[in-house]
Amino acid sequence: MTERRRHSPDKKSGRAAKRDAAQPRRRKDEVSLADRLAELPPQGSASATVLPAGSSLSPVQPQTRKQLRAQREQQQHQAKQRWIITAAAVLGVVVLGVILALWLAGRGDDTAAPGEVGRTERTLTMTLAAEGNAATSGALMVNDADNETAGSVLIQSRLFVEGPTPGGLPFGETVLLGEDGAPGTALADTLKVAVDGTWQMSDQMLADLVDASDGVLVDVDTDVLTGPARGQQSIVVPAGDAQLLNGEQAVAFATYLGPDENEESRLARFGQVLDQVTQRLPEDRAELLTTLEDVNATENSTLSNESLADFLLGYGAVADGGGASYQSLPVDTLETGGPEPSLIVEPAGLERLRAGLLVDSLPPDSGGEQITVLVQNGVGTPGLEQDAAVRLRDQGYDFFNGGNAREFGREQTLVLIPDASEASRSLAEDVATTLGVPASAVQINDQGSSLADVIVILGSDFKP
Repeated sequence: MTERRRHSPDKKSGRAAKRDAAQPRRRKDEVSLADRLAELPPQGSASATVLPAGSSLSPVQPQTRKQLRAQREQQQHQAKQRWIITAAAVLGVVVLGVILALWLAGRGDDTAAPGEVGRTERTLTMTLAAEGNAATSGALMVNDADNETAGSVLIQSRLFVEGPTPGGLPFGETVLLGEDGAPGTALADTLKVAVDGTWQMSDQMLADLVDASDGVLVDVDTDVLTGPARGQQSIVVPAGDAQLLNGEQAVAFATYLGPDENEESRLARFGQVLDQVTQRLPEDRAELLTTLEDVNATENSTLSNESLADFLLGYGAVADGGGASYQSLPVDTLETGGPEPSLIVEPAGLERLRAGLLVDSLPPDSGGEQITVLVQNGVGTPGLEQDAAVRLRDQGYDFFNGGNAREFGREQTLVLIPDASEASRSLAEDVATTLGVPASAVQINDQGSSLADVIVILGSDFKP
């Protein structure tokens, strides 16, 4: 068998010393593959072991069969001893683990440290819009069925949000982008919270749900008018406390914004109707599923009927009797020169929300500057990138929606990185694992990118 040459670590030939003095030493990872191959002896040659200068090696005498047998028996005895020692060590670790588990189980009254229990809270972005129009209102609904808590952050339609488009846009217009998850993506990026699903509700759907729930009971703070702003108007819903509204009246009330009113007035009305609907929907799961199917509730939703029903059942159980909280998103006014000023999130108010109602939906701390992952849909299935967004945000990544790829029909997902460094490759492999695609998806993007740390082009191997 051919042996590789060993070079003495103590002395070098004069030619090698001159070569080293003439050029700096390269790191191990800078030595080319050709250089490494050149160091190996040619296959089939009988290369001898090179010893340090002054050393000598006596010829090895052939061993007898008896000596070989004794040597093998000694090696087997040593291997047996190593196995016994290893087994004893493993047994000791197992016993220690059992003792530790029993000790932890005995701490029955101790409070679990943060992170010991998986996240049980779920969030749902809900929007209300007439067919083909921007949303008039929205809400980030929060429910923790295990801890029996629920509440909603009411979202203004003119809130300037990030994510769905590179330049941003008003929240109400996210429903016009043609992507079921766009409103949820916008809120997740703007509020920096985990959003588990999006439910786009039409005015007609809300009316059908109200009628299926035998109406909603609300306090009407002002006459709800219909008709042109100037000219003869009619009262659709008169002002009055504790009024039972049917579906058509409930939609008119929830979307009404009177002259000289600000958007907070409409949000308050919308919040009343939302709270009543969640309380008055069927409490039986099978009946609720039938109701949701009848109104085609998940036509523009990232959730299935079953998932939406489970969320509404948990939320409604807390909301029944007034247990759910409602608050408007704190905002500041941003003058843009248009007919109406835009609204932006008020930082201090957002931090209060993140420390309160949304505390269990904050993405994991990324341990420094947040890493951005841009995702493109290379399959063509609507909303596929939104499914990827949920997984990435849950792992602390900052998701950036890259929209559709140039071509559809991609079979294998690509995870692109700007260079071949160990850090970039490790990051990309973690992204691939998060998305459930193989590490072979990782490739180097020769063109580079300043848009994100990692670029993902989803293929059909990505399973929502």
